[in-house]
Amino acid sequence: MHQSIAVLIVTLLVGLNVTACSDKPEQMGIAVDGGRLAVVDMHLHTGTWDGSPPRFQQRLSGRVPTGFKWTMKLFMDNNLKGESILGQLDNAGISGVAVYALWSPATTGIATHEYVAEQVAVAPDRLFGFASLRVDHWNQDGPEQLQKMEEAIREFGMVGVKIAHGHQQFRLDDPRYYGIYEVAARQGTPIYLHTGTSPNPGTRTEPPYCDPAYLEDAIRRYPNTVFILGHSGYDSFNRALTYTDSAIDLAVRYPNVYLEPGALGAERAELVLQDYLARIREAGVIEKLLYGSDGPQFPGYVKSHLEAFVAGMEEAGYSADEMRMILARNFTRVFGMPTISLENQDS
Repeated sequence: MHQSIAVLIVTLLVGLNVTACSDKPEQMGIAVDGGRLAVVDMHLHTGTWDGSPPRFQQRLSGRVPTGFKWTMKLFMDNNLKGESILGQLDNAGISGVAVYALWSPATTGIATHEYVAEQVAVAPDRLFGFASLRVDHWNQDGPEQLQKMEEAIREFGMVGVKIAHGHQQFRLDDPRYYGIYEVAARQGTPIYLHTGTSPNPGTRTEPPYCDPAYLEDAIRRYPNTVFILGHSGYDSFNRALTYTDSAIDLAVRYPNVYLEPGALGAERAELVLQDYLARIREAGVIEKLLYGSDGPQFPGYVKSHLEAFVAGMEEAGYSADEMRMILARNFTRVFGMPTISLENQDS
């Protein structure tokens, strides 16, 4: 059995190297009601094995037999490169994707601005970089970190900012960090914030680090900053919609607040997806929802998440126009990008 797993891992690695530089497929989008809808995935990660802390490495390799754990570095370093990400987009028919920088040295690791810029350069018309910043020594170097984030936005053309309070271990309502929102507004870069819990080791799971209600003061103080509440408050640790109503409430009441459903199309969220989609529709915030997957995780995840989420919307009775907004048009509108038009898709 161990040998078969090793063969599978090697096969995946070879497949990634072979398909990573594939041409953009002739048929993009996903089939809905006899047509095809464009898709932008606003939540993908990059990084390296060596940039991940030991406990995160242990979690990632938990299902790999002891004798083959050495393959994880090779697998991760290949799977998260720009060429491999592009291959997953092609496989899923996705037109564009946001790729995040990462500064969570105690939990999920580090992906520098320079590294992200290198990956998105593979296909800058389809891969869009998001900046981030370190916060672990904020009292000593907060202004310096803000300056570095601002410089990265300008130098590398980052279109957004990504932070994760639970992973980076600072409270959602800590006013010392409000300068992040000021920079985002000044640069015109929407900011993605991880809300809800995470199963990753070392992540803070108390409400002040997870419940988007704790962001309300910042949202009110910075009306020109676009806040995208990542995961829509999904409590991934408990597989529950614990903080989703808080996220939806903010999206209803504030014009600068949007939502993202990353991981809600994953297998571990199967039992809550319909409830989530019903809450989105009942609250009237479909035009506030920007599709994201939280990939790539493993080969095929980006595609399987998209297919599960679209199937969920169809089951919930979403119209093709509503799905069109969620899958691409809300993103292009919020980020000021041209509307993506596909052949056989209504304009």
